[in-house]
Amino acid sequence: MSSIVEKYLNGLQVKPDELTAIERSKLLSEGKEVDRISCCIDTGETLAPMIGVPVKDYYHSSDRMLELEEYIYETFHSDGAGISTTLRGMAEAMGTKLRYFDHNIAQVETTAISSLDEVDKLKPVDIDKDGRLPIILDGLKKVKASLGDKVPVSGTVTGPFTIAAMVVGTERLLIGMVKQPEKVHQLMNLITENNEKLIARMLELGIGIGFADPVSTTSIIREKQYCEFSLPYFQRNVEFIKKNGGGAGLHICGKSKKLWPYLNETGIGCFGLDNIEDLTDAKEILGPHMGIQGNVPPVEVLRYGTVYDVLRSSRECIRKAWDSPCGFTLTSGCQTPMDTPAENLQALMDAARIFGRYPMDLELLNAED
Repeated sequence: MSSIVEKYLNGLQVKPDELTAIERSKLLSEGKEVDRISCCIDTGETLAPMIGVPVKDYYHSSDRMLELEEYIYETFHSDGAGISTTLRGMAEAMGTKLRYFDHNIAQVETTAISSLDEVDKLKPVDIDKDGRLPIILDGLKKVKASLGDKVPVSGTVTGPFTIAAMVVGTERLLIGMVKQPEKVHQLMNLITENNEKLIARMLELGIGIGFADPVSTTSIIREKQYCEFSLPYFQRNVEFIKKNGGGAGLHICGKSKKLWPYLNETGIGCFGLDNIEDLTDAKEILGPHMGIQGNVPPVEVLRYGTVYDVLRSSRECIRKAWDSPCGFTLTSGCQTPMDTPAENLQALMDAARIFGRYPMDLELLNAED
């Protein structure tokens, strides 16, 4: 690989794409041949400084959201675009107070309720008025209009269980699963209904739906708790999407392997795994049922690594998963960290063009460093 890297660092021209991301996505969905594997940069508020926008301004401006997605497409030619409600967006619409910063993600200042005994105080959200939901939907509308003919556009919704943690507090939620399970279920039902309102509006825009559900990781809860308090409500959201003609993807931070057999039964179309899980395992367990995505380490490699580190890690991901039965997308193991060097994001995309090109060059892919 060293000769490839040396040529790359000395200005080797990466072979240009033969297909647009839209064309590639359509052909992949039909099981037909394409030019290379797909590769997406995980965008969002953490990349706002890349266009000189304070993070708190990005959160509150659909125009800044559009500006960032256009920049990512025009600069790196990522194979996707989209906007997330962020992990705290729905909780904020339900009453959680957030604190915003110029150069950091928003943090919970006060949860919507201070006890599960207060669940009755919570009301259904108004998608057109509450929190930043109207801004996010407007941003998605603008991104779809601007980039929808070039790349698949998606909206990321927070998983119901993670929203619950942001509404009542993670510690109180975990205790409540043991001491007040009926109240937790009441909260989960309301959140699931609120998610459906948001999802319905996103589907009207003609965009894909992804879920981010980090609190459902088995790094935090047990498998049995996931099956009782998280999975049924996520499943309801997925079934709502499918009933209305859409498809869904999911990302869970941290450990998730014990949950994969359950995810195989949900009907989701893809799963993005954290970099602490192994793509070889995912290909074996999840691969026959859905596409898999991942999982270049976002912090150690993308943020603090060199271009060489990004190319090497990306090649390892491609080596493990390029032949996954339902497809593979190269991306990071979680959201791109703030202040990630632009050259590292370019290297991530270029890795798909160097090592992920069809027909696959197995000698190049399997060569020793």
